[in-house]
Amino acid sequence: RIYTDKEGKPAEYSVDNVPLRPKHHLPIAMDGVKKDDYAMIMGYPGRTDRYLTSFGVRQAVEKEQPARVNLRGARLETWKKGMDKDAEVRIKYAAKYAGVSNYWKYFMGQTAQVKNNRVIDKKEKEEAAFTAWVNADPKRKEKYGEALDLLRNAYAVMDEYVLINTYVGEAIFGSEILLQAYRMEGLRPILEPKNPDAVKLNAAIQSMKARNEAFYKDYEPKLDQEATARLLEITYNTIDHKFLPKYFLDMVKKNKNDFNKLSASIFAKSVVGDQAKMDAFLKNPKKKTMDSDPAIRLASAFMGKYRGEVVPNIQNEYLNIEKGNRLFIAGLREMNTDKKYYPNANSTMRLTYGRVLDYDPRDAVHYNYISTIEGVFQKEDPKNDEFVVPAKLKELYEKKDYGNYAGKDGQLYLNFITDNDITGGNSGSPVINAKGHLIGCAFDGNWEAMSGDIFFETKVQRTIAVDIRYILFIVDKFAGAKHLVNEMTLVYEADETQNVSLPIKAK
Repeated sequence: RIYTDKEGKPAEYSVDNVPLRPKHHLPIAMDGVKKDDYAMIMGYPGRTDRYLTSFGVRQAVEKEQPARVNLRGARLETWKKGMDKDAEVRIKYAAKYAGVSNYWKYFMGQTAQVKNNRVIDKKEKEEAAFTAWVNADPKRKEKYGEALDLLRNAYAVMDEYVLINTYVGEAIFGSEILLQAYRMEGLRPILEPKNPDAVKLNAAIQSMKARNEAFYKDYEPKLDQEATARLLEITYNTIDHKFLPKYFLDMVKKNKNDFNKLSASIFAKSVVGDQAKMDAFLKNPKKKTMDSDPAIRLASAFMGKYRGEVVPNIQNEYLNIEKGNRLFIAGLREMNTDKKYYPNANSTMRLTYGRVLDYDPRDAVHYNYISTIEGVFQKEDPKNDEFVVPAKLKELYEKKDYGNYAGKDGQLYLNFITDNDITGGNSGSPVINAKGHLIGCAFDGNWEAMSGDIFFETKVQRTIAVDIRYILFIVDKFAGAKHLVNEMTLVYEADETQNVSLPIKAK
């Protein structure tokens, strides 16, 4: 709930503030959905790459994404062990774990479904048709003839560098201490002069303090030490050593390839992994301290090597890919004048429309368009955090105490699926029916269409949304917050409304 002052204007906290009264809010449909019902979703999808060529898709599924899955899997496994041992650690790392896990599953799913849906074959077929069209006319050949060659050659060069490119982000800066250490590099040039600029130094220190407050609040050094050891070991054993900095190779040699010992040494000697040491450093920051800190030196060494020897070799290829894509897409649009090409998602607001719809992903398998609370108990697993069923929910289920949120048949509905086009960033987006009423909340896509960010699969692409009635059930019956429901506008088929929307003072 957003609060304002009594006039509806932005205000600092006050007991006199009231809930915001927008010009319009979405009424809530209480009759659920039916197959083929219209549905639209408005939100902020992150990024798609629907015009990626076969060269880019092959590189992603054969090299880049398997590396990401491996590194994220190692980090998640290490974190999970620590979270299972200590409730305090579990609370600290819950959000971080969920964030890393979300895209870990995404990369696995996309790789699998690109293969299952034969996306590369479809891309190659499109590229073959494009080549034939270009070669059929000398003017087209002059204009678009180099497009696919630019892309093919650029990705061939990039193949050598794609692993180190991925490992810098997922392994080196998958280590929390190394990422935080690298963020300190902005302080170094300020400390270079014999008499640092006091204003710049103070501004940098205050900025670091603000960042550190958020970092250390949800940080467990021992757990990060274990994760860092594992990530550095995988990096050493996987990446061609010509891409690894001498400082790191010397550390490995000095510790006789014992990465647990290496990581322990970093944490023992660095100011970054300990909040008290960091606070003491910021009271009197010295360049000499930064120069001798192993975490700062290691992060700096990796980035120095990457920027000095990797980036120069791939910069021109990125330009070639950009040019090749521009020519390829322009040519496609000229080749298919009767087809409408929409832009990729880029985190700006988008509206997608579709229908509530079931689907058949493979032979003899059918997924209904809606699911019920029965599925919660069919999937219950006390050993899996994602499938633990709270006692209160069990009690409500056993009593069939669903309040006004059940369907006309007495069943409590949870989720429904539509053929809307969404992607990462859409989670939480409202799902709206043809009357402009809220029917659900989008939160996921189906497994069979995880390749959808690269190629939209019309027959199997589905958005998964939670039924708005189940949300209200949880708010009211499970959480006991009926007063929130009382402030909403509930709409039934007969246009009966239940609207209690009086301002409530914050307590």
